[in-house]
Amino acid sequence: MKILILGIGGIGGFFGSYLQKSGVDVTFLVRPKRKDFLLKNGLKVISSIGNLKLIPNLVLAKELTPIYDIIIVSCKAYDLDQAIIDLKLTKGKGIIIPFLNGMTHLKKLDEEFGCENVMGGVAHISSTINENGTIEHFSHFKKLTFGNRLQNQNHLLEPFLDVCEKTKFDAVLSKNITLDLWKKWIFISTVAGATTLFSSTLGEISNHEVGKKTLIDLYEECRSIAKLNGFTIEDDEVNNVLNNITAEGSLIKASMQRDVEKNAFTEHEEIFGHLISKAQNYNFYSPILTSCYLKMKLYKEKLT
Repeated sequence: MKILILGIGGIGGFFGSYLQKSGVDVTFLVRPKRKDFLLKNGLKVISSIGNLKLIPNLVLAKELTPIYDIIIVSCKAYDLDQAIIDLKLTKGKGIIIPFLNGMTHLKKLDEEFGCENVMGGVAHISSTINENGTIEHFSHFKKLTFGNRLQNQNHLLEPFLDVCEKTKFDAVLSKNITLDLWKKWIFISTVAGATTLFSSTLGEISNHEVGKKTLIDLYEECRSIAKLNGFTIEDDEVNNVLNNITAEGSLIKASMQRDVEKNAFTEHEEIFGHLISKAQNYNFYSPILTSCYLKMKLYKEKLT
């Protein structure tokens, strides 16, 4: 099985490294400057499941050919248009598994590659690239969930699950990936919303009773939007999520907050803006989520 990974950051770089370490044929699609850096310095990962340093297999967009069975897309949502252009030479073979936040990316990928070739994917991880290019993994979350969005299961997903299970991270073949995408969407909206609104970790927020209540209320707002759109999350699972995001001393903060700290672009339109539009279809007002969205719109105006 040949795997191509577009995006060699906190998601693609992390999971791709452990796949390559386990012996899987993995290639990373990169730009020339990034290629030079990685060939000189290697790809480094710091994680509680074991640090890695390896020389990755690299390819430029102009060098691509349709030889890959699995194409993992793990760029930021605002880079997707360029990613689609870069991947055009791979058309004709394999399937695409995107691990992007929100849901807007699916329509764009469907239009270019066909919905039968575009799976659903969810990455459960807290990680980032530090100043020297090393990927740092911060939490115990290290799971990929993927599945077919259409009724007929794609024959490549089970072999992909098999190779993932030989690594140190967790992998699940979902029977309802659209529901899983919604679950991740409202989770990341809560975590990104709270940590950017208050410029703090989850632990710092929940250390205050009003902060803990705000986290819970924000999650319930997002959960209500999912339910209005036909996706219900059961109470037992909700309790587990709330226990995680309000855990005492949690050092977790969303990658969006890390991007803010770097004065970088963020995915607030795809995560907050699109979710709010889903709420507006049902005349549902989400005041906390809307405040998070406004905070990030103001941030973007100052950034540009």
